[in-house]
Amino acid sequence: MLNSGFAYLRNCRTASVFGLGAVSLALSGCMVGPNYSKPSVPVAPAFTEPVQPAAATAGPPAIGYHDWWKVFHDPLLDGLETQADAANKDIKIAVAHVDEATAAVKSAHSYLLPTIAAEPTVSRNREAQDRPNDGNTQGLAATYNDIQLPLIASYEVDAFGRVRRSLESARATQRATEADLRFVRLSVEATVAIEYFNLRESDQELSILDATIADLTHGVNITTTRYRHGLSGALAVDQAQTLLDQTRAQRQALEIERTQLEHAMAVLLGRTVEGFSLPEQPSNPNPPDIPVGLPSDLLERRPDIAEADRNVAATTAQIGVAKAAYFPQLSLTGAAGYESTNAASLLNWQNTLATLAASAVAPIFTGGRLKAGVEQAQAGYRGSLAQYEKTVLTAYQEVEDQLAALHFLENESQSEASAVSDARKAEQVAMQRYKAGLVGYLDVVYAQQSVLTNEQTASQIGGQRLVASVVLIKALGGGWAGGNTP
Repeated sequence: MLNSGFAYLRNCRTASVFGLGAVSLALSGCMVGPNYSKPSVPVAPAFTEPVQPAAATAGPPAIGYHDWWKVFHDPLLDGLETQADAANKDIKIAVAHVDEATAAVKSAHSYLLPTIAAEPTVSRNREAQDRPNDGNTQGLAATYNDIQLPLIASYEVDAFGRVRRSLESARATQRATEADLRFVRLSVEATVAIEYFNLRESDQELSILDATIADLTHGVNITTTRYRHGLSGALAVDQAQTLLDQTRAQRQALEIERTQLEHAMAVLLGRTVEGFSLPEQPSNPNPPDIPVGLPSDLLERRPDIAEADRNVAATTAQIGVAKAAYFPQLSLTGAAGYESTNAASLLNWQNTLATLAASAVAPIFTGGRLKAGVEQAQAGYRGSLAQYEKTVLTAYQEVEDQLAALHFLENESQSEASAVSDARKAEQVAMQRYKAGLVGYLDVVYAQQSVLTNEQTASQIGGQRLVASVVLIKALGGGWAGGNTP
C-alpha cells in the first residue's frame, strides 16, 4: 500500500510537470522586444600616423595576448608580470565580478524550470460548536489533527519572453564582466611594465648622476689645486663646488622617485612595500617594432570594446523584459501529496491529494509604471550604445597617439644623441681652455651643466619610448596579428 501511494504521488508529479512543459512549449515561441544587432561604427582603412617600417611589413614574431611583455626580452619583467597576474587585487576584484555574473546567469536560467518545494505541516485544531457550515458533527465541538505532506510545483509560462530576455541579458552581462576581467588584467600588466621602465630610466639617470658627480669631484680637486698654486681665484672653486652640490641634491631627489616607484610596484604585485626592492639596472632595451594591423582589428582585439558591445546586448534584452510586463503573467501550480488526521495512516493511498491550477495576472492600471520601465530600458540601451561608440573612438585615438609619440620620439632620440655628443666635446674644449688659462671656470660649469642636462634628456626620451611602446600594445588590445585572441 505504501509503494502504491508513492507511485501515485510520482505519477501525479510527472503528469503535472509534463503538463507544464507542454503548455510552455506551446506558448514560449514569442519574445517581445528588439533582438540584438551589432553596433556599426565608422572604421578608417588605415591609421593616419606613420607606422614603423618593420611593423608595416612582416614585422617581428607575433606576440600572444597573454604574454605580450615578452617582446621586451627581460626576464625580470617576465617574473613581475607573472606575480601581478597571480596576486594583484584589482584582478581579484574583477574575477569576483565574473563569478558574481556567472551566478546571476544560473539564477536567471532557473526560472525556465519549475520550482518544486516540500511543504509538510502538522497542526492540531479545535473547531467551535456553533461554527458555520457544520455538516459533520451535528453541532458538537471538534478537535482533530491535520497532517499534510505535499510537494508543491509552480511554473511561470514564459509566453512573452520575459524570462528568456532576462537570461539573455544575464548572459551578455556575464560576457561583459569576462571582457572587463581581460581589460583589468591588461591594464595591470601595462602598468607593471610602465612602472618597471620608469624605474629602469631612474636607474639610468642615477648612473649618469654618479658619473657626473665623479667628474665634478675631479673638477673641484683641479680648481682647488690651481687656487692653491695661485693659478685661479677662489670663485672658480666656489663655482665647481656649487655645481657638485646641486648634482648631489638632484641625485637625492631621484632616489625619492625611485623608492616610490618600488613601492607602487609592490602594491601592483599584491605585496606590502616592506622588504620589497628591485636591483638597480642602469640600462634599457630598445623599443620593439610593433605591427599594428588595421583599425578594424581593434574591434576584435580590445577587451574594453568587447565589454561595451556585450553591455549593448544586455540593455537590448532589458527592453524586452520591460515590454513583457505589459502582457499577462501566466503561472501554473500543482500539488501532490498526502493528508491525514493520523500519522499511522498518512501514507495510505486513500489519503493522497493532488491539484493543478492555472492563473494569469494582467496589468490594467499601473499609473504609468510600465511605460516608465520601457523608457528607462530604452534610455539604458541608448547610453550603452553611445558608450560603445565612444570606446571605439577612444581606442583609435589611443593607437594614433602612441604611433605619433613613437615616431617623434625616435626623431627626438636621434637629435638628442647628437646633442649629447656635442656637449661632451664642448666640455672637453672648455676644460682644456680653462687649464690653459684662456677662460674662466664658469665656461666649464656651463659646459658640464649642458652635458648633464642632455644626458638626462636622452635617458628620459629612451624611457618615454619604452613607455609609449607599452601603451601602444595596450591600445592594440594586448597583442597583435597572429596572437591567440582571448
